[in-house]
Amino acid sequence: MIDNWNLLLAFLADQPATSSEEPNQTAPLLILAGNGLPVLVDHAADLLRNKQIAHLFLVGGVGHATPVLRKNFADQGFLFAETLSESEMYRCYLKEKYHFSDAQLLVESHSTNSGENAQFALDKLQKMQLSPQKVLLMNDPILQRRTRATFEKVWGNTAVEFENYVPIVPQLERWHEEGSNAVMTFKQPELDNQWPLNYFKSLVLGEIARLHDDEHGYGPKGKGYLNHVEVPKEIWIAYQEILTQTNWQFCRT
Repeated sequence: MIDNWNLLLAFLADQPATSSEEPNQTAPLLILAGNGLPVLVDHAADLLRNKQIAHLFLVGGVGHATPVLRKNFADQGFLFAETLSESEMYRCYLKEKYHFSDAQLLVESHSTNSGENAQFALDKLQKMQLSPQKVLLMNDPILQRRTRATFEKVWGNTAVEFENYVPIVPQLERWHEEGSNAVMTFKQPELDNQWPLNYFKSLVLGEIARLHDDEHGYGPKGKGYLNHVEVPKEIWIAYQEILTQTNWQFCRT
């Protein structure tokens, strides 16, 4: 079953083919969408410190990932008020750990889903009269493929070129469930314990359902939230096999 999960994870991460060979991606702007993984904030900070980007745009209000992000930060010793949004937690963390200035960080703290992430980010940039020709996109890698498809849909009337920035593609190493006991570890140890098990299942399986372009999905044949995404046959088969083998209770809002 791990092989099927890893197939889905690699597909959803949508890592550019050149990124592992050419890690020095550059752009005027990187948009980090709200998610539950503090490790991604560190990767984004590296780009800013290395001057691979001029600005880091933190986008995200309060959503399904907010309690996960707050707990993961707390486990690292960074305690944030319950009232802070995902992007506000990012900003506090970046200023405390890396001493970035307000001028380097743009913040949008009201969006609650991917469509709003894209629309509110665009609105803010237009209000600031900023029009980058290229933007790096970064999110929980499980959400990355849908993030890009959504931004390309919402920003369709602009000339912006989007490129995914995916420093980590999650790959499971061990998965064992017995009753209420579960063990889930990754080949990347920094990802261990970052997703509660049922939340992880909901993210992965929910994304495949959303991307599948039929009347139930988010593509043109369904809700129309994003551009068409082709889900390869082997990915759909792996998804169906997982559904028959795993206990899954949808737990996302």
